[in-house]
Amino acid sequence: MSLVSRGLVATLFSVSVFLSTCIVRAHADEFTNGAERFITSLAAKAEVSLLSDHISPVEHQKRFRNIMLSSFDLNGVGKWVIGRYWRRISKSERAEYLKLFEKFIIATYSKRFRGYTKAKLQINGTTKRKNSAFVNSQINRKGSKPIRIIWRVKLANGKYKIIDIVIEGMSWIQTQRSEFVSVIRNSGGKVSGLMDALSKKIVFLTSYKN
Repeated sequence: MSLVSRGLVATLFSVSVFLSTCIVRAHADEFTNGAERFITSLAAKAEVSLLSDHISPVEHQKRFRNIMLSSFDLNGVGKWVIGRYWRRISKSERAEYLKLFEKFIIATYSKRFRGYTKAKLQINGTTKRKNSAFVNSQINRKGSKPIRIIWRVKLANGKYKIIDIVIEGMSWIQTQRSEFVSVIRNSGGKVSGLMDALSKKIVFLTSYKN
């Protein structure tokens, strides 16, 4: 099974996103307004730093990494997507796995993001449920249908962080979890099997020849 989630193959870009029926329209408040500003700011940073035909793959990945680390809760997502197996590995294995997870996500989606040099993000309002804000948006590209995205954002230690992206009614972290757990199960229940697969994928993605 591919380690790259089909639901996030275009990662920040896909079609037809639908809110869960349990997410309700919320009155504007400090939390939702802040989440909306956070995503707007992220889009502006991405446009300035990434949406150019004139930067090398190495520099593009460096810039993409900086944006991902400042905007996404990669450690939290990395733990969640391997489910109960997180509790079964040692402290050193956890550190190694999280390092590989970060490299894999950045290498995968930096490579895919390079194809979107003329895209604009449009914010269409924010909803909330409990302690999460769901920022509704769409990517507009000339000659193509708008691509609608929902960003799930949380506020932790005074900082907004993205913890999921919902595309076509499909959650990125749910899909990633299904794929990762499948790899672990096919490796006899060993997370080391997933780490080996991630290492190989990272080498391939960072070769800059594919």
